[in-house]
Amino acid sequence: MTVTELTTIPNPSYLFEFVHEQSFKEYLCVLNNISTATPRFDEFVLIDGVDVTFDYKGYYIYNIYEQQSPGNLDPDLAVSLVETGRAEVIEIDSPSHEYDSPIYFNIYE
Repeated sequence: MTVTELTTIPNPSYLFEFVHEQSFKEYLCVLNNISTATPRFDEFVLIDGVDVTFDYKGYYIYNIYEQQSPGNLDPDLAVSLVETGRAEVIEIDSPSHEYDSPIYFNIYE
């Protein structure tokens, strides 16, 4: 992401808004910029179930807002929109539980 280039306030907090493309359900969280190369890109870590809990996998439209408050979850109270885009939430495949058993063919006459 490249939110720094449009940021206008010093030491901002970033409010992330995710909107599911089919259900239109909104998810909001505040994340810290952890990038050490902000002139090039900005890096954030989002942990599903900790920072925000997505109910659906699939595609989301995201909006990122700059703001002074590290606790505000209302986009209307943020300073300005600095990036918008599209994200995909996927489920990590869990190991399958398959069992091998011999197959017996019986012929009845």
